Amino acid sequence: MRHHPIILVVPILFLFLCVFVSSVSAESVQEKFQNTINSWMQFFETNLEWFSLTLNEFLKRVMKITYFTIGLAGFILWASGFSKYTGRRLMIGALIMALVVEILL
Repeated sequence: MRHHPIILVVPILFLFLCVFVSSVSAESVQEKFQNTINSWMQFFETNLEWFSLTLNEFLKRVMKITYFTIGLAGFILWASGFSKYTGRRLMIGALIMALVVEILL
């Protein structure tokens, strides 16, 4: 009767696995789980903070372009005499938008 080498390897691997698994305690598994969850939460928090700052900067730029365009259109309407009152209202509105954007954001 001839033994195959695989028959000897399986019990050795099983023994190694039993020793390895028995050395891992429940507390270390719990600590690893908590550390993994904490690292995921830190990852999401960092990316959410970055996204929030990027979105805020984008909105500031859009608002600056908007109030500049409205103010320019109002100035052109007022200076050309085409529609003085509408131009004046547009310039006042652009000024108010500029104050709100620059102070609040």
